[in-house]
Amino acid sequence: MALTAGIVGLPNVGKTTVFQAITGTAAPSRSINQFSTTAPVPGVVDVPDDRLQGLADRIPTKKIVPAQMHITDIPALVAGSSEGAGMGVGFLGAIKESDALLHVVRCFTNDGVTHVSGGIDPATDAEIVELELAQTDKETLKRNIERVGKKARTGDKEMKAQLAAFEKALAALDGGTLLRQVEFTDQEHKLLYPLFLMTSKPVLFLANVGDDDQEGRSAHVQALRDYASKTGAEVAHLCGDLEAEFAVMSAEDAATFMSDFGFTESGLSRIITRTFDLLGLQTFFTAGEKETRAWVIHKGDTAPLGAGVIHTDFVKKFVRAEVYQFGDLVEFGTEKAIRDAGKLRLEGKDYVLQDGDVCHFLIGG
Repeated sequence: MALTAGIVGLPNVGKTTVFQAITGTAAPSRSINQFSTTAPVPGVVDVPDDRLQGLADRIPTKKIVPAQMHITDIPALVAGSSEGAGMGVGFLGAIKESDALLHVVRCFTNDGVTHVSGGIDPATDAEIVELELAQTDKETLKRNIERVGKKARTGDKEMKAQLAAFEKALAALDGGTLLRQVEFTDQEHKLLYPLFLMTSKPVLFLANVGDDDQEGRSAHVQALRDYASKTGAEVAHLCGDLEAEFAVMSAEDAATFMSDFGFTESGLSRIITRTFDLLGLQTFFTAGEKETRAWVIHKGDTAPLGAGVIHTDFVKKFVRAEVYQFGDLVEFGTEKAIRDAGKLRLEGKDYVLQDGDVCHFLIGG
């Protein structure tokens, strides 16, 4: 499965700079002007994972294939976007298609970059964007309540269930509660899923700090953390300007400069790790002569579901899996040594895969 995330935020908060930092690509539209991004800009980035090289060092392979993350830089939202202000909301399909939202919030001071509301107020800035998404969700729900209402009144059980779920969601939004904060049953989640409601998506706020606050300890970042805590979201910080510079350097130069600035890991690595946690994802591996590959699954997925990520037919045809942990390979050096030490396990259909598992699947005909 491919992880997809949309980058959202107000104008001039550094969205495009963060997009460049994450994807490692030059961003020709980067500008101090508002609405420099006028259409969704897609990007794909390999998910950094040192374990892949560790596998390849011990199990010779022709190709290393990392997991991938799909990122979209989405045009800025402003107060009134849901009613056509700014760039409007014609690009919101890119948000609806995202698994998670990376919401960039300005926490840096720069007199050369104007602020849409004249001053830096991270909590208010975050709320402006979320209110616009909530307003669009309300309109979506109202349309669908009208659509299913007549059939629900005839006694159609499916339509009645949909209507109840839709009305519950609308009532929450009308009461000022974002849908990610609402407890829905599994059935309600299933009924709401086709509407791709934007405030139901997990959110990671990215506090874009200046190079004078690389630890993210300023009052601005704390204000954003307080807002996130109240609204069921999480916060990570990064200095977009520095990260964007690192991203287009050679690996050697980037490592030198990151060390000079006291960075222990890249912003990309930190963001992806936090996004994985936010979505409840983890990684398992397959390793062999032809290729060594990372696969992304949900925490709690069983071995057949993991095999199904490789090929959908493998879910039904799964027989068993040979499994060991990456740490076992580091300790023992070879798969033969792992087997001889009794660390290679045979697991059946009920086995729940763990992060760092290395798997060989046996698939029936």
